[in-house]
Parts: sequence; structure tokens; C-alpha cells
Amino acid sequence: MKNTNYEIKAKQTRQGWIDGTINGHTFQAKVYDEGSEFGINEGRVSKLWIRDEAGRQTIMNYERGWDVRPKTAAHRHLLAALLEYLAALPTPDFWEELAEGQPTPTTVRMRSGFMAPALMKIDRDGWAKIYDEQTGRVYKRLDPIAVRDLLESK
Repeated sequence: MKNTNYEIKAKQTRQGWIDGTINGHTFQAKVYDEGSEFGINEGRVSKLWIRDEAGRQTIMNYERGWDVRPKTAAHRHLLAALLEYLAALPTPDFWEELAEGQPTPTTVRMRSGFMAPALMKIDRDGWAKIYDEQTGRVYKRLDPIAVRDLLESK
């Protein structure tokens, strides 16, 4: 990501909505698999709202068109960084390739703090479960953004 001065934390729902924060600002975006004429700059993001750091005021809102445009240069830079991040999210083609593979060895932190061996199985939609190979017990489920972040950290 070019805009490295921004800290972005996000989670994804099964319906393609992304909820998160960017440098303390709260955002929600609807990200599609492909760009369209309704997306921001004809991209994958067709709905987006961003609130100020206090969460009181909407500083940008786009729903197939601008309702509230970014007013300052800082807001435009924030928007550019967020759009770059959202455009880079993996598409279904990426997840299908990973889902065809075998479960990936990983570790999970137990309540005691002990790191235990586990396996991660990624579904075709990017959602994954981390589980114990011997018992089949599921330790946690991960949304596609968390899966991508975990894969990038290895």
C-alpha cells in the first residue's frame, strides 16, 4: 500500500460489507468483486461512509454517487488511502485457489497463553476456521481480511 501513513483495521461480513477504522475515523463500505459504473471512480466500492474521530459527524458519504463529498485535502488523502486498501482486498478467484489446497498448519494461542498447533481451512469465499487436527474442535473463525492478514504475516 502506497499510503503508509494510515492505520487501517477492518473486518468483513458475509454480505461484502467492510467495517473498520482508518486513523481513528470509523468507516463502513460495500465492496464488490468487480468495479462498476456505480462505484467510486468506477471501482469496487459502491457504498462508503466515514465519520470523524469522535464518531459524531459524517465527513464522507457515497451511495452510487456522492451525498457528502470530502471537503478538505486531509479528507481526500484519507479517502485515497482507504480506496487503495479496499481495492486491494482479495476477490473470489484468489480464495478459490487457496480453498483447493490442503489445510494450512498454524498455531493458536490458548487461554493459558500456550501456543498450540492447529490447522487453518479456508473456504472458497475467504472465510476460514482454525481447528485442532485430532479432535476437529474449532478454535476460531476468521473473516477474509483476518485470513489475508494472517497469510501476509507468514
